[in-house]
Amino acid sequence: MEYEGKYYNGRVSKGIPAFIVLEENGISINYSTGEENGHVFWELEGIQQSEFNDATTLLRYGKYPQQSIAVFEQGFREALQQKYKGSAFLKSNYTSFLNTGLLGLAVVGLSLFALTMAFFIWGVPFLADRAAAHFPRDFERELGTNLHEKMLMAYDVDSARTVALNKYLDNLQVTSDFPIDAVVVKGDEVSAYAVPGGFVVLHDGLLQKMERHEELAGLLGHEIGHVQLRHSTRAMARSLSYYMLLSLLFGDVTGIAGVIIDNASTLHNLEYSREAEQEADKAGLVLLQQNKLDPKGMVWLMERLDSGEPEYMEFISTHPRTQNRIEELNRQIKEAKYKPASNPALEAAWEELKKK
Repeated sequence: MEYEGKYYNGRVSKGIPAFIVLEENGISINYSTGEENGHVFWELEGIQQSEFNDATTLLRYGKYPQQSIAVFEQGFREALQQKYKGSAFLKSNYTSFLNTGLLGLAVVGLSLFALTMAFFIWGVPFLADRAAAHFPRDFERELGTNLHEKMLMAYDVDSARTVALNKYLDNLQVTSDFPIDAVVVKGDEVSAYAVPGGFVVLHDGLLQKMERHEELAGLLGHEIGHVQLRHSTRAMARSLSYYMLLSLLFGDVTGIAGVIIDNASTLHNLEYSREAEQEADKAGLVLLQQNKLDPKGMVWLMERLDSGEPEYMEFISTHPRTQNRIEELNRQIKEAKYKPASNPALEAAWEELKKK
């Protein structure tokens, strides 16, 4: 019995009308291009794994250039099974999948579901973190500017202390890829946080608790460390990763920035990993060393914030203080070989700031 199909000789992509005959030792193929007729014979040993579906049977033969045939008659598949029962090329992926039964299909379905859930729980935030770590600096600065402006709409800016704080900052030797702008907002809240792109926000309540300007320098170094290492950018990206994914899926690339800006209020609630906090602590210590300030400034501030007093709990919730971190700073301080020196400009700016 002949079956009608298409023959592909491996040299041109166009299929040639053909008639296929199943013989004892192989498959005979007679084809016609309209101008010439041809014949090929496929030995069973050379026929490769087949693909079956409800409409088409596909068989391949030989090596490069590999030949193939496509037969569209449904009875052809059954004829193959009867004629060449047990042959390796009849074990198609499609039929193997269908033959797994309900239990097999359930296992496959659950596995796919588990992989999908794992991707959404861990994969999406991870990819968002990696993407944020490679934002162009100009983009991150513009993003931070918009975030900063929107955040400040919810606060009452202490203009006098902001001027004094930036005067103090101007007298610090700071290493950063971004220009650093600091602002003081009114309120008793003991808090400070970094905004992507080079912005630092301090609350009046925190400044009032400080007793030495080295504490302020250490805090600024810590928050600038978050900026420089993109901790706040990456933390926001992770927390908003699902919204960012939807923006990408719908082709709205600019919507990523919009999603972050619309959630500006989440910045002061961001929680950093232990590793990120240790990196920022080290950045604070480096800033103190660069300016030949007493490195104990970082420790004094931490010990004050870790005192357990209720007014410090808001700060501790987003800037976790642990004894291990204080011990690590003390270890690094012992290795620092420099003698702290007075800095009249910083001390004068500090006095002016405290008077405001």
